[in-house]
Amino acid sequence: MIDDLLLDPQLKYWMLLPITVAMVLVGLLRSNVTYLLTSKPKIEPVKNAREKSFLKRAAAFRQNYSVLNADEFKTRKAYYLEKLKSDEFLAKKDGVEDIKNPLADGSFNDALMNMAKGNMMNFIPQTLIMAWVNFFFAGSVVMKLPFSLTEGFKSMLQSGVNTPDLSVRYVSAISWYFVNLLGLKPVYSILMNDPQSAQALVNQQQNQQMMPNLGAPGGPKPEQVFKAESESIQILLHESVYDGIAARVLNNY
Repeated sequence: MIDDLLLDPQLKYWMLLPITVAMVLVGLLRSNVTYLLTSKPKIEPVKNAREKSFLKRAAAFRQNYSVLNADEFKTRKAYYLEKLKSDEFLAKKDGVEDIKNPLADGSFNDALMNMAKGNMMNFIPQTLIMAWVNFFFAGSVVMKLPFSLTEGFKSMLQSGVNTPDLSVRYVSAISWYFVNLLGLKPVYSILMNDPQSAQALVNQQQNQQMMPNLGAPGGPKPEQVFKAESESIQILLHESVYDGIAARVLNNY
């Protein structure tokens, strides 16, 4: 195993940094172009928005009722049960199912177009940068890691370098490209002044899981969702987090 390999100090200026800077700039450009090409979402009808908003409020009560006292819990429980069993907050109160063709829906076509634009903006820059790295830096070693790694990382860090006896600490140019491709998302968040983008994405996914797409083709009917939510609230029993708090504090301190 070759542990010592003499590397030119200028490699970091002519290979390592150019690859990183190029990928950061292309990523920022791709983000801005994608934002400009993405069509604005259509305004949701007020009745549908009201329906989803009320269902979110009911779900929030079901998940956080323990912070309420007994009287507040009883009042809110009765209110949500009454409203969920009625059709006051339903967008369609006539009970007639409106079956739409998803292919004729403009929002469906916009979603497909946005998906195609996103895939194109991801595929084209990555292909061009990979071709650039392969053309100018093929088979080159750009850096040596300051820490040791196991042999399992050799195929990942030394792609394009046909030296089986080389230490795994050396990284090839194309491998450095893949490291940047997978690890530059926090850098994009800092440069775009959005350090909470990852947490916002997680929250958005949680909200989508909590809130079904009501009325969508193949999705649950609003009446069924309201009925299921009312049944979940019906079985709730009041358990406040403040019950016995004085005794718990005295026992701890």
